[in-house]
Amino acid sequence: MRPELLRTYLKEKGEPEYRAAQVLKAVYRDGAAHYREISVLPAALRKELETAVPMQSSTAAVVKASSDGTTYKAVLKLRDGLRVETVLMSPKPGHWTACISSQVGCALACGFCATGLMGLLRNLTAEEIADQVLFWRQYIRAQKLPVKLSNIVYMGMGEPFQNLDAVSESIRALIDPGLFGLGQRHIAVSTVGLAPGIEEFGRRFGQVHLALSLHAANDALRTKLVPVNKAYPLARLREALQAYFKLSNQKVFIEYILLLGENDGQGHARELAAYLKSVGHTERLHVNLIVFNPTDTPHAPSRREAARQFRDALARAGINATIRKNLGQDIEGACGQLIVKEPK
Repeated sequence: MRPELLRTYLKEKGEPEYRAAQVLKAVYRDGAAHYREISVLPAALRKELETAVPMQSSTAAVVKASSDGTTYKAVLKLRDGLRVETVLMSPKPGHWTACISSQVGCALACGFCATGLMGLLRNLTAEEIADQVLFWRQYIRAQKLPVKLSNIVYMGMGEPFQNLDAVSESIRALIDPGLFGLGQRHIAVSTVGLAPGIEEFGRRFGQVHLALSLHAANDALRTKLVPVNKAYPLARLREALQAYFKLSNQKVFIEYILLLGENDGQGHARELAAYLKSVGHTERLHVNLIVFNPTDTPHAPSRREAARQFRDALARAGINATIRKNLGQDIEGACGQLIVKEPK
């Protein structure tokens, strides 16, 4: 939804000022999915708004639920016919997070990521980004799920910092008390390492969490896994993180996908620990270790024992780390698995 379009339309129609507030509360707080559900509006106005100010910029093409009930994945069809994926997941009981996309596809071609196989089709608008959260609020209400959406992560399809202005506008909608009303600390934005974007993000949102997808702590290996490292190598990333720490007092989450025989050895763990210590502020760095979720790429997941040994090596070096749960593999909704496939 575009709140500014709604306000303008209602004003031009000569509606009282409180009308916009009634609609926005019903949509953003109460989870109304159609104007016909907003009974405080006159019937004629409800009908007009359906076409004049569309409530959603997308429609659900497919929604799948994981067998264990911890994850839902939605394929949303945009107005131009393109599709994008978004995920609702519960990493721990009672806590639900929406993983949202910022682009249709991705141009950065990380070697293990399914989304990169699509290439970049286009950026999402701020409305299309924020509407993914709106979709999940509406879905939760419609399905009567015992779920409260508490956190938002920009970790779906695309690189957020290649679409920073739209991402920023969508964050402002999420934290607007009159719209979604979320706290900044309940939002995290992930990047594969666009250094200027990290610095600019810190200037714009000092309380929103930053996540950096690192995956290797030597330039040769990281460039192989994350090609954008050639433009922004580890030394440049170090500078960006140090600048970020001067702008924000929040933790930075280091995302590290463990790939069998590629980046999961004890030597790799020592390299990672040394690199993070060189950044400084290790008390504000937390490593999320993610055992690779299978994609149509030539990589394989590390063994669980290797993941535990990697975590323990970081702990001995004084680096906080946890092994993250892999949720939604059975519906291809886990980290790195999002890719739009043409319906059969």
